[in-house]
Amino acid sequence: MESTSPALPSSAVTPRPVSSVSAPSGLLRLLRRLPPLLLIWAVPGIIGASQNYIYAQAKDPTYPFSRALMMILPAWEYWAFATPLILWLGRRWRLERGAWPRSLAVHVSTFFSLMLPHVVLVHTVSKACGEQWYIDNPLPQILPMMLSKYIVTDLLIYGGILSVGYAVEYHRRYREGELAQSQLETRLVHAQLDVLRAQLHPHFLFNTLNAISVLVRKQDTAGSIRMLTGVSELLRMALNNTGRQHVPLHEDLDFLERYLDIEQTRFQDRLQVVRAIDPATLGALVPSLILQPLVENAIKHGLSARSGAGRVELRASREGARLVLEVLDDGPGLAPGWDTHDGCIGVANVRARMHQLYGDRHTFTLENRPGGGVRARLELPFQSASEQVPVS
Repeated sequence: MESTSPALPSSAVTPRPVSSVSAPSGLLRLLRRLPPLLLIWAVPGIIGASQNYIYAQAKDPTYPFSRALMMILPAWEYWAFATPLILWLGRRWRLERGAWPRSLAVHVSTFFSLMLPHVVLVHTVSKACGEQWYIDNPLPQILPMMLSKYIVTDLLIYGGILSVGYAVEYHRRYREGELAQSQLETRLVHAQLDVLRAQLHPHFLFNTLNAISVLVRKQDTAGSIRMLTGVSELLRMALNNTGRQHVPLHEDLDFLERYLDIEQTRFQDRLQVVRAIDPATLGALVPSLILQPLVENAIKHGLSARSGAGRVELRASREGARLVLEVLDDGPGLAPGWDTHDGCIGVANVRARMHQLYGDRHTFTLENRPGGGVRARLELPFQSASEQVPVS
């Protein structure tokens, strides 16, 4: 019998946490895997029988292969029945720091408890197959010699089963740790995005309420009511989008139109809005509330800072696999060092959200236009609303 310790597949030795493995349920779960274990342990049995057959044929050409198989195979199949017990003990009594002395004692005693019936089985089967040496020598007489002969082989088999079980379990723990880390990172990203989204609501709301207060002081009742109605509609739309990081572009444009209604009530004829939206882009997914802070920024710095009329342009187009969104104004442009000043919450929020959602797969620029004014340009992967959006 060869001292080969066969490798077991993960399906045969997949471990579970110690706390979840009780003696009855753990062993029963492992015993259900006995059929594949019998097939696995048959491999070294057949190999050992073949070696024994070739050796015997050199002495006796009439020696049948069936005899070699019957003599060698049962001794290997014995370990198929022992494997569930060894694996369960390996989980229950781990050879780990702090617990290994007691666990080692359990495994040593188990090893000798398994080795003795294994040696008895070898003697019984060999005698039944007509092996003269085993017939002439009774078991009590040769038991010490057989124990010394098989101790190394059986020890390697027992240790091999334990090692494979531990290797599979540590691999499972590693994969579970990776999965847990990935889930934590995903939750962190979503939490950060939710914070960024939540930051937009009070920022926008305070600015709008401030505009309403100006109309009230001017005693513009109709304008104030219209703006309050618009704010109510905007808040309803924002609440409906709670928890959605991405929406189709047409939904974000609907929200933006409500916002622009409020701004046009505020600025009346001074605000001109031009739209150039490619219909093919309306079903593309975009970050929720991504355009409103850019338009608010364009109105604030392009129109509020002067007494005359101003123009804001909205553009959406597809360039290959990229969705391009642009917000342009004809204001005075960006002052030097504008990005270091306070009051750029909207732009900073857009930049942070785009980084969280797309990583290096997006481009966001805010720059002065050659003819005057500012252009905010977003480039992101074009993805239809019917497709799933991964979070970077």
